[in-house]
Amino acid sequence: MLTLCLCLFMTIYAVIPVHAQTAYTRHSIDTDLLTLRNLTVPEFSWHYDDYLQYAPAALMFGLKAGGCEGRSSWDRMLVSDAFSAAAMAVAVNGLKYSVGRLRPDGSRYNSFPSGHTATAFMTATMLHKEYGWKDPWFSIGGYTAAAVTGVSRMLNNRHWMSDVVAGAAIGIGSVHLGYFLTDLIFKRKGITDGFIEPVFTYDSSEKHYVAELIFGRRFIIGAQGQKEMGVLPERGGMAGISTDIPLIPGLGLTARASASSMTFASGAADDMYSMLAGGFWNLSIMNILEFQTKVMAGCAWMGGRSGIDLAAGIGLSLITDSNFKIKAFADLDSCSLSASHPWINSLIIGFSAAWFL
Repeated sequence: MLTLCLCLFMTIYAVIPVHAQTAYTRHSIDTDLLTLRNLTVPEFSWHYDDYLQYAPAALMFGLKAGGCEGRSSWDRMLVSDAFSAAAMAVAVNGLKYSVGRLRPDGSRYNSFPSGHTATAFMTATMLHKEYGWKDPWFSIGGYTAAAVTGVSRMLNNRHWMSDVVAGAAIGIGSVHLGYFLTDLIFKRKGITDGFIEPVFTYDSSEKHYVAELIFGRRFIIGAQGQKEMGVLPERGGMAGISTDIPLIPGLGLTARASASSMTFASGAADDMYSMLAGGFWNLSIMNILEFQTKVMAGCAWMGGRSGIDLAAGIGLSLITDSNFKIKAFADLDSCSLSASHPWINSLIIGFSAAWFL
């Protein structure tokens, strides 16, 4: 139920900006991340995502064919997968041709949602359902492949970020629906004798190692006059990766590497890179929510200049599974890239998807 509610929330979140951005007259995290993509990897065109989306399913069928017992018998698994694929196909194609959103590369009006991402998260969730109970690395591997597929759709300039978020939600939700329908029909028939129903657990008294994929939007803090003169940028997008290494439960070291777009009032943009390290403190709330504070310091590079970067922030995570969580966060970031320029102060608001062990 928690996962289905999460999928519904993610879909609503992704749908909200669709019509407003169809004409691309409004700036958003979608357009800011597209600017970041065009600044950092404008020529990116690698189509491994056409195949990577099926990798979790290939592993699942390979394990099954090799005699490794999963959750279900062949018959039951195929029925579950058929229901899941049908639900995903109906949702994706129904939205694609009713919303009619232009792709970021301007090629076609069928951008929302991302079908590749929906397929990737569908196959990853199938793998998670069948083999995640045996070893969490099956789930982590499957969802990592799915996340790489979604990011690659953005790097290939085929989808906006909200297309990818919606695709992920549809892919995950379709599998939960497919398995729910199969459970109603088959009851316990076809369930492997050794199958142990996963129990949602999160023990805050243990140390948890975390890896995060981060997306955010920068709101530049400063005088409007300085922004209009180009002394300060107006806005930006941010994407990066982060890791938490606990020293004791709930307290430890953190590090983040990120790239940001910095867009000026003139329409010109520059890319900024940042490497930060520091400490974190977590507070568990009913083993479902987790409040976090972070303080970090490091270096930033932009336009041939480098300098100090300082950041502090808070986040609230929702534990969605025994090894996964999503987080909404707000960071205050300050960087000084030159003695002759003012500090660039930003409020970064965004979200992350995290794997933890």
